[in-house]
Amino acid sequence: MNPVAGQTAGRDRPLDLFVEQLTHIDCGVLDTELGLIGRTWLVDVVLTGRRDEHGMLFDFGPAKREIKAEIDALVDHRLLVPLRAPGLSRHGDKLSLTTADGARIDYEGPETAIATLDAECVTPELLEDWLTEHLRTLLPTNIDGLQLTLYEESIPDAHYHYCHGLRTHDGNCQRMGHGHRCRVGVEIDDQDRPDIARDWAARWQGIYIGEQSDLATTDDAGRHHFAYTAPQGNFALAIDAARCVVLDGPPTVENVADHIAGELALSHPGKRVAVRAYEGVGKGAIARRGD
Repeated sequence: MNPVAGQTAGRDRPLDLFVEQLTHIDCGVLDTELGLIGRTWLVDVVLTGRRDEHGMLFDFGPAKREIKAEIDALVDHRLLVPLRAPGLSRHGDKLSLTTADGARIDYEGPETAIATLDAECVTPELLEDWLTEHLRTLLPTNIDGLQLTLYEESIPDAHYHYCHGLRTHDGNCQRMGHGHRCRVGVEIDDQDRPDIARDWAARWQGIYIGEQSDLATTDDAGRHHFAYTAPQGNFALAIDAARCVVLDGPPTVENVADHIAGELALSHPGKRVAVRAYEGVGKGAIARRGD
């Protein structure tokens, strides 16, 4: 058998090319049941096709770079809006959601800060299909199939969901209403205290962390009204004050960690306190109080 002919014939056999944890998506989601909720999803990719003359389906470099860039541009650091969600209305750049428990959330921001989906709620499975349709045009002709899998980071202990916006950030973190799912750890006198971390995470599920200088008013219904102008446009959010934490400074992960450490130092006088707060996957800040 001609070795070259055999290699050519072999290229016709379909193969899969996979990239695990190609990227992760940090975003906010409007949800009728949960209200405004921060989400973080890891993304795995599988490409199916035939090898080209170089013996490859798709060069790993361009595959990772181009697919990741498109996913990030479409949904990362955006507010995901299911247009058929019960209780949702939209008027231009303004969104209003009345949740299942009767709370009202009002949001305003530029088109570049949101992603709209024709659905009642946002799920990983819905996003997998939606992103796949948008990504098909990036693929070379020898690729026949694309499979995306979105899933949450495995966090066996304390974690919480939050949303925020960083007015002075020069990137997409300036978009009000994007969010994260992240872990938190606490040490008291150098001893791990998962019980305290779990309690803190339970109190902070589904919160919005804002900056005092961005808080314009609190209305008669008990909603905080946040607003600011950033390089990407004007942003505004009205949300139940009970679901908010207001910091003196910007809601960076450094300030979040320091805020938690300060509160714990007050409740544990004379103790050494360390708080390890994450922002999404694999990054964060450590704040310490005490000797």
